[in-house]
Amino acid sequence: MPTLFRPHGRAMSPALDEINRRIRLLMDEPADKRRTEEYTRLLVLWAEATAANGSGWCKAA
Repeated sequence: MPTLFRPHGRAMSPALDEINRRIRLLMDEPADKRRTEEYTRLLVLWAEATAANGSGWCKAA
């Protein structure tokens, strides 16, 4: 699967795109403990995937 490009020319890998898609789907579900736990898990995956691709989204300026 090719790399997708987002606004401002930033590339998003297929893995990040999939995590993002799953987060959006999750937000349509009722708020409960399971959703909170899954959201936390997906955010950890997001952080790991962005660190692996060198995007540096979480680095301080």
